[in-house]
Amino acid sequence: MKYFFRYRFLLLSAFLVAGHVGYGQTDKVKKILVIGVDGIINSAIDYAATPGIGKLKANGSYSMNGYGGIPAYSSSGWSTMLTGVSADKHGVTTNKSFSGNKFAQYPSIVSRIKTAAPSIVVASIVRTPEVNTLLNQLADDKFQFGSDAEVYTKSVEVLKQSDAGAVFVQFSSPAEAGEQVGFQLRQAQYVLAIQKIDEYVSGLQSAIQERSGYANEDWNIFLASTHGGTESGIPQSTTVEEINVPIILSGAELDKKELIGTSMAPKENADNILTINKAPSGDRTYVRIPINGTPLQGMNKFTIEFWAKAGPNGSDPSFIGDKDWDSGGNPGFTICRSGSSWKINIANTKRERYDIGSGKILEDGNWHHLAVTFDKTTYCRVYQDGELMAESPLTYKPTDDMTSPFNYICLGQDGTQTYSGGYPNWAGSFNEVRIWTEALPGSTIRNYMYLRNIENSSHPNLAALNLYLKMDEITGNVVKDFSGKGHNGELIGPASERHPYYPIGLTDVAVNVLSHLGIRPDGSWGLEGSVLKSNVPFRLFKVPR
Repeated sequence: MKYFFRYRFLLLSAFLVAGHVGYGQTDKVKKILVIGVDGIINSAIDYAATPGIGKLKANGSYSMNGYGGIPAYSSSGWSTMLTGVSADKHGVTTNKSFSGNKFAQYPSIVSRIKTAAPSIVVASIVRTPEVNTLLNQLADDKFQFGSDAEVYTKSVEVLKQSDAGAVFVQFSSPAEAGEQVGFQLRQAQYVLAIQKIDEYVSGLQSAIQERSGYANEDWNIFLASTHGGTESGIPQSTTVEEINVPIILSGAELDKKELIGTSMAPKENADNILTINKAPSGDRTYVRIPINGTPLQGMNKFTIEFWAKAGPNGSDPSFIGDKDWDSGGNPGFTICRSGSSWKINIANTKRERYDIGSGKILEDGNWHHLAVTFDKTTYCRVYQDGELMAESPLTYKPTDDMTSPFNYICLGQDGTQTYSGGYPNWAGSFNEVRIWTEALPGSTIRNYMYLRNIENSSHPNLAALNLYLKMDEITGNVVKDFSGKGHNGELIGPASERHPYYPIGLTDVAVNVLSHLGIRPDGSWGLEGSVLKSNVPFRLFKVPR
């Protein structure tokens, strides 16, 4: 089957030319409108009265929980959306600043369009001057205004021009309102700002439909929020309220559906997750990481952190551990189920044990960030979703040995790989598993818990990172370690699945703009997004005899 899809893609590419594609019925000129809005939180569109945006949703693929990226600022969001790469590549990481940018290496898709198809007339109408001067400087028509109303008026004017081919529009009033009163749905000023954006979206749709050549044009309209916001209005750049954003890709060739990660196949170069189920056969499914002779064996200090979403479980199976969990006094550690919550059990070779629990519900159907920091002679602390839940002083001596007799850390099992509590293994999903051989401060855990590609970041403890499983693989049984230490894991057993953590992200906007316009990205560009196009007639893919 994979060879069919590979062939299908190659055959489709042969039909694409800049600005046009033939579907057999009529040739329509490809055109696109990209609407970027600063500051719409992921729950706002479903709460506010937004009929205009609703029309886009009804005619496209969308998610209210797209991935905006970290840091979650307007400057970094626009950079991500227009370059098609995340901040660790494009370099924009400061609020209201584009300093440190690497746009020479990762230019805007406007540059890509004008290089590949110079006949396409591009317009950029924005609030932030640097979007035009640094990113969209090759646009044929550039305008910058101090208000959304002025941006809207000029955008309608541009869309009425017969030669308009690709139009990029920026609205910022939701972010301005959120900074004043908080990004809160109970604040009328914030909700009204979003509803005003919806009026603009409706007006832009009408302007397109009133074009004299509209019947011979194929317009896609993309709408994305560059970042969300906090209830206080004070940016933190890393909270889920800021990172999760609505993204809507609307057009004839796109599926008409809400994008849900669990129903999508894993994507190359995307943030995927690994789900471990319980096999009806009773065969165990888990990941094992060899630790013999590595800093991960018998750790005196550590921080273990990961994202988890619990499945149906009973008893006390191990999420992650290296010990024989048949007795809590056995040496080593396990992080395991404890009722509907979780705990860490740890013991030395003298069978001196500690059990420290979160006490906060884990099995609620949601993702949670779990973290444990351990310093053998000082303390152990348990965090959930960045919040300190429990801590205990420790009385271990510097000479105490914490080493388990087993040579693996396992996910979904204990160190023996045969623990029967919760038979045959813990069921649930993992993402971003990290083990540091230092006890990290709580502030560091909170600041970096949402960040992907931690190995390329400014994390202050990178030298102590000894295991980093992103879970991004789409096939095979190797679970790659990105810490640089080579501690790759092995997926064992039959009951696993993979799918995206976020169904869509800001990096997907750029590659879908290019795809709609018939511009095939070069692999050297390093774009990170995925093409969502699927509603293309089957006969284009038919293999000739």
